[in-house]
Amino acid sequence: METYGFDEFDKILDQMGQEFGYTDVNKRTLIPALRNALRIAEPLSKSLARKDTGEMVSTINIIAKRPTDRDKESKYIYDTDAAYAMLSAKISDVSLGEEFGTAKRPGQPFIRPAIERNQNEIIEKLAEELKKLIEKYQARKSKDKKL
Repeated sequence: METYGFDEFDKILDQMGQEFGYTDVNKRTLIPALRNALRIAEPLSKSLARKDTGEMVSTINIIAKRPTDRDKESKYIYDTDAAYAMLSAKISDVSLGEEFGTAKRPGQPFIRPAIERNQNEIIEKLAEELKKLIEKYQARKSKDKKL
């Protein structure tokens, strides 16, 4: 996978953060864009999840937010991360056993395959959402400054 344009993107976000406040920029651009992009994988995840009682399926959701200090203790979240998102199910022995397996039976993953099968679409959607939300945010803030 090739990436391009991240230096420019980082500069735009930094400039917006300096001008309008980093928290507001994250809340109105990065976090909604991440959430909307991951929505692509949610239906497949729910269709792959165990359905005996339906409880696990009902707990599958998308979490998108600014990382807390506790979040940054994870090896997957860095101090420099402005926001992160994840497709998740309520943590329980059942959901963990289903996703990763147990000592007695192999896993029947439902989250990882949903993300892996849709990764290109998720990335494309993220790019579209970021472009749309950043343009909308900049236009609104520019209008506010004129008032």
